[in-house]
Order: sequence, then structure tokens, then C-alpha cells
Amino acid sequence: MSGDLLRRPVAVPSRHAAAIVGALSDAGTRLVFGMPGGGPNLDVVGAAAQAGLRFVLAHGETAAAIMAATCADLTGSPGAVVVTRGPGLASAVNGIAHAALDRLPLVVIADTVPARDRDRISHQRLDQDALARPVAKAVVRLGGDDPGRAARLAVRLATTRPPGPVVVNVDPHAGPEPGPPEPGAAADAGADLAPLTGALRNARRLAVLLGADAIGHAGAVRDALGGSGVPALHTYRSRGVMPDRSAGAAGLFTGGTMEWPLLSAADLIVGIGVDPAELIPAAWDYGAPALLVTEYPAGSAGYFTGGTELVGPLQEAIAVLAAHARQAGSGWPDGAGRAAKRAVTGRLLEAAASAPGSLAPQDVVTTARAHAPDGAVATVDSGAHMLAVMPLWPADEPRRLLVSSGLATMGFALPAAIGAALAAPGRPVIAFTGDGGLGMTLMELETAVRLRLRVVVIVFNDASLSLIKIKQLPEGQGGDEATGYARTSFAAAAAAMGAAAATADSTSQLAAALTGALGREGPTLIDARVDPAGYPAILDLTRGESGRARDGRHATGPR
Repeated sequence: MSGDLLRRPVAVPSRHAAAIVGALSDAGTRLVFGMPGGGPNLDVVGAAAQAGLRFVLAHGETAAAIMAATCADLTGSPGAVVVTRGPGLASAVNGIAHAALDRLPLVVIADTVPARDRDRISHQRLDQDALARPVAKAVVRLGGDDPGRAARLAVRLATTRPPGPVVVNVDPHAGPEPGPPEPGAAADAGADLAPLTGALRNARRLAVLLGADAIGHAGAVRDALGGSGVPALHTYRSRGVMPDRSAGAAGLFTGGTMEWPLLSAADLIVGIGVDPAELIPAAWDYGAPALLVTEYPAGSAGYFTGGTELVGPLQEAIAVLAAHARQAGSGWPDGAGRAAKRAVTGRLLEAAASAPGSLAPQDVVTTARAHAPDGAVATVDSGAHMLAVMPLWPADEPRRLLVSSGLATMGFALPAAIGAALAAPGRPVIAFTGDGGLGMTLMELETAVRLRLRVVVIVFNDASLSLIKIKQLPEGQGGDEATGYARTSFAAAAAAMGAAAATADSTSQLAAALTGALGREGPTLIDARVDPAGYPAILDLTRGESGRARDGRHATGPR
């Protein structure tokens, strides 16, 4: 190898590292995650330490990005992640995409091959702007003589609504570039809510859909709908805006079939802060008019066939709903929302079945729920187990049940649990993951051990990609080789990394393991040996034919 390639990269002048760290610190960021690759990366890590920001070393860039995005979700301040050039940024793409589709502010700080060396150096050289643009909200180059401007711009872009990830490519010796435009100021004028007011005038069975952007208005939503008799359905990310214990919380709205009994009986559907990225790609075939109020253009009318999107401040729309609830009341039967939710959860629990020596997925959720203390945060990976966890795990406050909603990526739960434990020290965190998702992030258990985080990881271990296996039927594309793993002892792997670990084949064993896990400092992994036989029934109840009324209509959820 030539001497040029062995030569240590030129370090970023401290003012460039200090600029981006300072902009993040001013925005409230207190944690920086990542995997440094030397040179400019280490300058940023050093600048963070000097500014009082804590650096958290992860085992993978996507996991680090998910940790940072989760901190952003829970704190409201931008998340920050440091990656190296080439493979580092490429490895972070899935985490960046998660932040993009869940609208979370994230600043990704990446080293680059300097522009002055690009004609000579091809090692680890990618077009990082082109790599990042399809998944990031913007790409900013941090260089030249005024790094503060670019750093502040990156943070403003990440946090301006709709928030999202911004990739900062660090090249201190590059000349100035125009870069992305400054974000515009939010419009002060309210939306024209006349269509909403007019539609409410004639509505008797109003159903409200609450999306992620309603979280910031939870108090107003509760004041408007509490005790009104109007049922409110929640997307995955908005769970807890209306407390599950309240009569108006009617369960989940995913675009699937759980919500069909209510929405098919409604004569008006109003969405508050609903982003179509949260919903599964199913047809919208309800007869009632749909009015979707959003704070930025979200393309809602494209998903809600025949719907109308109204762009403006959500608080104004919530005030209109409150006035309607006070004056007109509700034409629904008493307790319609609670009854709808109980019907779904009851049928899910009735479908629980497992062979001797194993657990039904529903039993894992209900046992964990019975032992979890108030205020616990749950993180949920994508997979078949998610369809049991999301309807059965209660949420009485926002951001207590976290899931990758827009991207629906596997490998979310454990990194998100680490981010949540760091963002809310002392609060117990329970991560629900499948064996497939845990396999993608297993080494992050060492991160939790090293940081002594109070995280309980429950893995639904059935040695299979169960949701994909269901979708193979009846064709069976690829057979077991496409969806099956060898049986793995995740408890043994966790113990080898220094975590407490237990295996559970029954509810009594699971209960004992949870009691021990929640009473100790540091992480615990519980290897729950589940029977996947009940997953087809769960999928059918939530997204299949049995989730709809028996009137001959076809299910629209994915099979």
C-alpha cells in the first residue's frame, strides 16, 4: 500500500467540529451516538466531550441512528449520530430512513474524502450526497470559512416541520456551496376550517383519527373529546394521546381491519395530525367523508380516497371539535369506543393457543403487562409478535409505546430501548423483539451491559420469520429455507455478553424472570419460547377477513 494511503487523514480544524456540536447543544441535544472512524469523526467526539455532550459508542451505524432518533422522539431535541465515510454512512441508511418516515429530527455527521483529493483517492469514496438524498430531508456540507452557518442550517432543517434527518458531510477544506435553502417560517394564518365546521354540523356519529402530530396537543385533545362519547382511534405512534383507560380510546387505526366496525358505522371521519406513512398500504373504502387536518402537506387525500386535506394549526381544528362535542354531543351508543377496543382485545386473547412447553404470543404480552411498573416504556420490533403487542399493551401517556411505524423496520426494538433508557434515566424499558430482529442487533446487548441500562429484552423465539412464513401460504414460496432459522439460545448469548438472562417456556417462568429483571440494575434478556401456531389467527383478526363485519366485503389488509 502506498505511503499516501497510509498517511493519517488531515484532522478537521476544531472550529468545524465545535460548530456542529455547538449548534446541536444550543438545540438541546445532550447525547451523541455512533461509530467513529478516526480523524474528523474523533474531532467531533472530542468537541462533544468538551461541550458536555455524552458520546455513546454503538456496534452498528443503523442501531446508533435508531438510538439517536429515539432520543429525539422522547426529548424533542435533535438526535445526533457520528459515522465514518463510505461504509459508515452506507450502514446508517436504514436508521436514517426510519427517522425520515417517522418524522424525527436527526443530524448525521459523516466524514468524507476531501474534495481536493477526489481525483486521486477512490478508496471508501462514494457520492455521499447522492447516497443520502433519497432518505434524508437534506444534505449539508460543513466546510469553508464559516462552518457555523452550515451547522446552524443543518439543525434548523432537521427540526423545521415536518422534522426529519439531515446528513452533514464534513469537508473543512471545501469551498463554500449554496447548499439547501433556509427553511421557511411556519405560516401564521389558520386553515380555512369552514369545510370541517360544515361537516360537523350534520354529523351524528363522528369518529376521530389521531396521528403522531396530535401528540403535541394531547392535553387539548383530551379536553375536547373526554366524556364526549366520540370514539378516537390511534395510529401506532399516537398511542396514549387519549389514555387507554378512558372511554373514548377506541383502539388502533392502522389502515387494516381492526377499526372497520367503527369506521363503517361513522357518518364523518376527522383526522388530527395523521400522516399516511403511518398506515399500511390497504384500500380506503369507507363511505363517510374524511377530513384530514395536518400542519404541513402530507398527501392525506391520496390515501383517504375522496378525502380532503386541510393544512393549518391543529389546535384550531381541535377547538372546533371541542365546540361540536359540547353542543351536539354524540350519536354513538354509550361506551362505543371502549366496546370496540374490548371486542378486538377479547378476540385476540380468545385466539391464544400454544402447545405444552411453550407460550402463546398473547400470554407473553399480558404477563409482561401485569408485571411492568407504571411509567415503563415499551419498544416493539416489526414482525408477527408486533400484531399481538400493539393492541394488547396499554398506553395512558404518549411516547410510552414506541415502534418503527413509517419504515416498519426490523432491528428497531433493542436500539430504541437503549435510546429510551438514556433519554429517560431510571425509567424501566421493555423491548419486545422477534428472533429475526434481535439477530440483526444482538451485539447491542453489550452496549446495554456496558452502560448498565435497566432494559428488559423479551425475544419471541420461534426460530422463524413467522409473519413472512404466513405470507408464504398457500404458495409456500421458498419453503422453510426462506423463513426458518436453527434454534438459538439467546439467553446463552446474552449471558456471554454479561447480561442477566433467563429462558421461559410458561407464564410462571416468564413471571419469575420479569420479577427478577425489573428488580435489578442493568439489562436482562428473557428468551421466551413461543408457539407460532396462533400467529395466523392474530393476523386474520387484525388485518384479515375476520376483522370485518360478515357482510360479504373483501378484506383489504395484506395477507
